[in-house]
Amino acid sequence: MALCRKSVLSGALGGLVASAAIWLTAHLNNQGIDDKATLQSDTAFASLNEPFLLHKGKSLSPQQLSDNLKNQFSRALTLRDQAVRDAKLQFFKEADKIARLHLLEVQIAASGSAEKTEEELLARDEATTQDARLLYEASDPSAPREGFAPVKDQLIGYLNEVRRREALEQWSNGLREKGEWSLLVGRPAPLPELSSVDLRGLPADGKSQPNALVFVDYLCTDCVSFYVDFAKLMAEHTGQLRPVYVPFPYTRPEVSMSLARGSLCAQQLGEFPSFHMAALTKGELLSEVSVFDLARQTGVKFSEFKSCYKSGEGLTDLLLRAQSLARQFGLMQTPAVVFQGQLLEGSGIIQKLSGLLKAASQHEQLTKRNTDNKRRGSSQP
Repeated sequence: MALCRKSVLSGALGGLVASAAIWLTAHLNNQGIDDKATLQSDTAFASLNEPFLLHKGKSLSPQQLSDNLKNQFSRALTLRDQAVRDAKLQFFKEADKIARLHLLEVQIAASGSAEKTEEELLARDEATTQDARLLYEASDPSAPREGFAPVKDQLIGYLNEVRRREALEQWSNGLREKGEWSLLVGRPAPLPELSSVDLRGLPADGKSQPNALVFVDYLCTDCVSFYVDFAKLMAEHTGQLRPVYVPFPYTRPEVSMSLARGSLCAQQLGEFPSFHMAALTKGELLSEVSVFDLARQTGVKFSEFKSCYKSGEGLTDLLLRAQSLARQFGLMQTPAVVFQGQLLEGSGIIQKLSGLLKAASQHEQLTKRNTDNKRRGSSQP
């Protein structure tokens, strides 16, 4: 199952870099709902108890159907709700993109020099042929070398779009942290329950039921320090944070894609923690260190790691599911964590997580005291 040959040509490779798709040309499909009756009928079925059929003067709810048809109706409701949330999420992402581009337009208009202003605000290097080759090989190491030439220009264009998106995000995030702007469009809720998503094969901390998702992007500006602080937080709150790590090749995909594949191979060979730590300790040098150099610094058997990486066996499905998770939870930037039904992104995650953990600990202690008091009360004559 090759990731690169056909997916590059179709543009699906952009999807593998997850929320880079925010900056592509996808648009919300307007169904043209302008009839009040249609709108009311669309929102009427909030549960299986709502009538949905009028038959010979009698209304029928899904709850009155046979078990088989009731289950089918329940699945249809689930699909409807997911489709509605997906549409709202796409609108939210588009609104966020438009807001950032508006800020850039205002800044350019104020300066009077579009080319110079954008060059100064969104400073970035141009993608090279070597960058494109790295992405091609990281996306599908088994792809034939002669397949690179036909897609080289498209890959270079794609990487330059990613670089522009990264620069625009960094600049506009700085303005937002100063309090200069905020998006009034709300992020759709609720988030999917962790128990409802497929986490099989992804690196997990321990064997207990996971209660957090950590999207792993080793190359983002604040991610390495975040992962180190996250590990410290786990040590301080033993057992309260039980994460699943989701490889998220978002920043510099020509490098981060290879690291994502490498981390999954290390997971399959039982050495994810050591690979993860090797990547963290390299910090900003990751763009200069090959995935094989990292593997040699871990306890993984190198021949097996290399075979896994180059064959891609089992990796395609995991990378696609990682992309799907990022889309389901509406990821917009990294670092990012999902915990207690909340998506935490960008700066300040550790402080927010620490607050949630302390609150959960206090609630647990209060519940335990109440339970003990009730037990002592019931034991008295």
